[in-house]
Amino acid sequence: MTGMSAPETLLPGALRGRLSFALSRLGALARQECADQLAAAGLSQHQHAILCCLDEYGPACQKDIALRLGIDAGDIVAFIDGLQAKGLARRERDERDRRRQIVSVTASGKRTLRKAERMLDAAEPGILAALTEAERGELRRWAARILAGQEPAGWTEPGA
Repeated sequence: MTGMSAPETLLPGALRGRLSFALSRLGALARQECADQLAAAGLSQHQHAILCCLDEYGPACQKDIALRLGIDAGDIVAFIDGLQAKGLARRERDERDRRRQIVSVTASGKRTLRKAERMLDAAEPGILAALTEAERGELRRWAARILAGQEPAGWTEPGA
């Protein structure tokens, strides 16, 4: 455009000065970086979350996994189908309620999860590389504190 003195890529000051805009942009960049790392391990972000859930909390029915992770109950079926097709998770009928499917992580799923976690750890600084390790830790604590205020059940350890 004619008459513009700022570089064409410079965002308007009203946006640059808005924390919610900056956090939204940062979140999008972090999400994409995470998705790229997980794709290299053969997982989607939802599949990774499901494996993390099963690894930490043990076998669970699909409905409970969906509720814990905030994934639509209809969508979780496809994510678990993908994990099962790769041999990373298995479904078994609940002996107490034959209508329910209990999902558990397989040994291969645990290995894949460990590999994905190592990849994510190695890439962790990524877009936050401009911050020191201590600053990233501080940012992580602030983010967890804000999220705990918004979603206490998902971010606050019992008894904390």
